[in-house]
Amino acid sequence: MIRLHTSAGRRAVVGAVVWFGLFGYLRPLPSHIEWAQMLLLLAALVLVPIGLRIARRPPRSRLEVACLRWIGVMQLPAAFALAVALLLPPGLSAALLAGCWFFVTLPVAIAGACRLWNHTPRAISDSCVALGMIYLAIGGGWAVLSCGGLRPLGFEPAIVLLTAIHFHYAGFLLPSLTGLAIENRTDNIARAAGIGVVAGVPLVAVGITATQLGFEPWLECAAAWITSVAGLLTAFLYWRLSRDSDIRGVVRLLWLGAALSLAFGMILSAMYGSRFYLPLTWLDIPWMRALHGTANAIGFGACGVFGWWIAKRVSDQ
Repeated sequence: MIRLHTSAGRRAVVGAVVWFGLFGYLRPLPSHIEWAQMLLLLAALVLVPIGLRIARRPPRSRLEVACLRWIGVMQLPAAFALAVALLLPPGLSAALLAGCWFFVTLPVAIAGACRLWNHTPRAISDSCVALGMIYLAIGGGWAVLSCGGLRPLGFEPAIVLLTAIHFHYAGFLLPSLTGLAIENRTDNIARAAGIGVVAGVPLVAVGITATQLGFEPWLECAAAWITSVAGLLTAFLYWRLSRDSDIRGVVRLLWLGAALSLAFGMILSAMYGSRFYLPLTWLDIPWMRALHGTANAIGFGACGVFGWWIAKRVSDQ
């Protein structure tokens, strides 16, 4: 087995130092676009390498081995390039730098496809992780579009950036962390959470696109509710983990924080998806970026990832 886990931890530590340095330099407010950029960088610099580490499986093909080696070598330099891209004005130079990150997420997706194809039996838990790896490349592609100042289908620049963030967190981390939570569970709640999460990610994208193209917004609303219900089921799984885990202390607290944050973020998601039918004019993009984005990224993503990282290190001892 390729020993990427030790280097992944070191890369994540270096990435965290860089992230905190940039955060101190920019000092973004939750209502500012820089806050969203920092959430994207948190994923690239810290959460993606640890997320890949905690969800690792022995590779079963030469292509998967090659992809994992490329990811191990290029993840940190590519994340640095993305950081520089986000500091530059949107344009060709920024897009080319962000492309370095895309060419890391692409082999992640290929490795996920190999995992989905080669690993048997294809349990829901493993499918969640593999599909999350595939979805990550979509986030990398939208990061290039955002840094390039492109507006596919006429989406506002803020929406392009938020789509990139969405596929890093709801696309990669949510399915991956759901897969880990249901790995040893076979009940109906676990199955529903896994199926709902992996189906909800593309459904939300289709729903938002349909609304942008002028179709009735019921599809976006329905997709938001499906994803939110699945996310709430995942939040319940993490609450159950925090209560029943054999590993006590900080891991339980992190999983409880992940459960509460995800529940809060999913309730906001359902509300935002219902804005066409309910009087929720106050819940606009800046508020969703500040509340929903922060809860999902820092509250659920970071707490969930670090909870599993500590738990697996304890279990390996």
